[in-house]
Amino acid sequence: MLFSISTTLPENPQSQALVSRVARMTLVSGASYSAALAFLERVLPIKPNWVVGEVIGGVLLVGLPVMLVARTPQATPITWRDYERMVMVGFVGAGLPIFVWQVLEYLVMPTFE
Repeated sequence: MLFSISTTLPENPQSQALVSRVARMTLVSGASYSAALAFLERVLPIKPNWVVGEVIGGVLLVGLPVMLVARTPQATPITWRDYERMVMVGFVGAGLPIFVWQVLEYLVMPTFE
């Protein structure tokens, strides 16, 4: 099979710890980022030209924790599969709070009937 997606955690306990660390870091930073954006949206209505900054911030939410964890000296070197898992967990960890924030914003948005 050319492509296969592994949904299991890595067998190496060190790899499991690294993936969990990335998940925690991105979840906390994603929640903080969505809270900051919600606050800024209320105080200073976000203008369309701010979207570039939001996207860059969102990409950094995923990239920085993975980079920091991957570059920390480990007892055994991480494999490309470990790195791939960290990136995927990073996207889920950072995206989930932002998704929840947007759902809540949609639910409290006034309807125009």
